[in-house]
Amino acid sequence: MTEQPPGGQYPQQPYTHQAPGGPPPQYGQPQYPPPGYGYPGQQPPQPPKKKSNTGLIVLAVIGGICLVLFAGCAALVALSGSSGPDVVTATAPADTTAAKPPQQTDDGQTGGQDQADTKGGAQQPAQVGGTLSLKGFEGLQVDVTVTKVELKATPANDFLKPKAGNRFVAIELTLANKGAKTYEDSPSNGAVVIDDQGQQYRTTFAEVKEGQAFQGSVTMSSGDTRKGVIVFEVPEGAKLAKLQFALNSGFADQKGEWVLS
Repeated sequence: MTEQPPGGQYPQQPYTHQAPGGPPPQYGQPQYPPPGYGYPGQQPPQPPKKKSNTGLIVLAVIGGICLVLFAGCAALVALSGSSGPDVVTATAPADTTAAKPPQQTDDGQTGGQDQADTKGGAQQPAQVGGTLSLKGFEGLQVDVTVTKVELKATPANDFLKPKAGNRFVAIELTLANKGAKTYEDSPSNGAVVIDDQGQQYRTTFAEVKEGQAFQGSVTMSSGDTRKGVIVFEVPEGAKLAKLQFALNSGFADQKGEWVLS
């Protein structure tokens, strides 16, 4: 008969598990398999990969280049806009006052002759009927004359009428090519009218009974002349103050100016 320990029972060992090749389990301390043990093909989790900042760096460099280019363009615009267009007006003739005849004084002496009072020609706004000589690009030179102004022109086409509350204004121009370069342009593109409030209006496509339009583009050799009407649509109550006209579809530096009222 086997002897039993005191108390009649053997002490119970806690359940342990020994991993292959691992250290022997200690009494009273349960052992667990290493991570992934017992699951075929299972690998321990990998640490996340570091994200690359290359894209952010490229975007920052491109943004900086764009800002530099924008600043340079703004500087060029500011410099080019610092010198305004050359507005050409008529020059009044010199005013010369005739010299007074010699006068005899009370003592019988002849008084000296007064000097003539001469004033130089002053810049005056050109009137309707006046001619201004305008310069364009590459030696272009054209004499422009405002020959007629119709402040309330009559539409010649029932399908092209001014909007309610507006009216047509027709201005007839005569163009004479005085330079050696051929003039080729659409005169309507270079004209604007300005009212007494400073509001300006560009030309519109319309036909009126008060004159024949330029019919689009004009080509003039040196010494040639053309005449035509350009039409504007303005509010009924607008009081037009002046007309501005420039060669090269309005992009030339010189702008002629005529008073309309």
